[in-house]
Amino acid sequence: MSSLNQTPEFSLAAIDIDETLIGPDKKISPQNRTAIARLQSLGCRVVLASGRRHANMLPYYAELGLDDFVVSSQGARVQHATTGDIVHRAEIAPEAASRLVAEGLKRGFTVLLWLEDRVFAQERTQWIGAYERLCDDPVAITDLTALSLRTAEKVVWIDEPGVVASTAKEIRGRHEDQLLVTITEPWSLEFSAREANKRDGVAALARRLGIRRDAVLAFGDGNNDVELLAWAGMGVAMPHGRPSAHAAARLIAPEGNRESALARGVEEVLRRAEEAKVA
Repeated sequence: MSSLNQTPEFSLAAIDIDETLIGPDKKISPQNRTAIARLQSLGCRVVLASGRRHANMLPYYAELGLDDFVVSSQGARVQHATTGDIVHRAEIAPEAASRLVAEGLKRGFTVLLWLEDRVFAQERTQWIGAYERLCDDPVAITDLTALSLRTAEKVVWIDEPGVVASTAKEIRGRHEDQLLVTITEPWSLEFSAREANKRDGVAALARRLGIRRDAVLAFGDGNNDVELLAWAGMGVAMPHGRPSAHAAARLIAPEGNRESALARGVEEVLRRAEEAKVA
C-alpha cells in the first residue's frame, strides 16, 4: 500500500491569512506552523492567498520560510516573493477607479484607494484606524483625485455596517458585469476587477505550475474566500468563518480555538485522505 508521503493527495495549498493562518492575536500559532510544515513534508506546495497587499504579506512568508508566489489583494496580483515573477494581474482601469472614488466620497464614505505601492485615503477618519489595526498597513493621506487616474488593485468604501449592507445591495446590480463587489468586513465594501479574486489567482498559479484543480487545497474563512473554496479540489472553511464560506467549502474544520483552526483543518484533510486509501 502506498503511503501519503509517497503519493500526496494535494500538490498546492492556498491559505488565507486573517482568521485562518493567524488568529485574533495576529500571530501564527505553533499548531498552524507545524501543520504547514507537515503539508510541505508530504510534497504539498504552500502559498498564502489574502486580501492584503503583496508587500504586507511578505513578513508572513519570511516567518514561515516560504519562497514562493504570493496571491495578494484578493487575487488582483500573483507575484513571486523574491524573483518578482508575475503570473496574474487584474486591476481596475483608471476611469472606473476614478468614478468609484468620486462616488464614494460624494456618498460620505471613507474611501481607500489601493495602488500597487500603498493604500491612500482622502482624510483620516475613525475607520482608517480600524483598517490599519486589522491589516497592520499604514494609510497615506493625500488628494485621491489625481491618484485615482492610475490603475487600482481595489477601491474600498467604509462606513457603519448597516450602511455598507444596504449600499452593497443597491450597487451590485450596477457593477456586477464589470467589477466584484464584496463585503470583506461588516464595515468594508470592496470593489475589484472581475478576475481579482482568489479563485482566479490560484487557478492561474496552478496552471503555471502544472497542477490540476483537484490537487489544490484551499483554507479560508471569509466572503472573499468563497470562490476559491468552491473551486479547489478540497476547500476547507474555518469553524468560525462566515456562512458563505461554510456553504462554499467541502469541509469545515473541527471546532476549537481560533488560533489553531487551520491546523485542525489540515489534520482532518489528511486523516480523510488516509482513510480513503485504506478503504
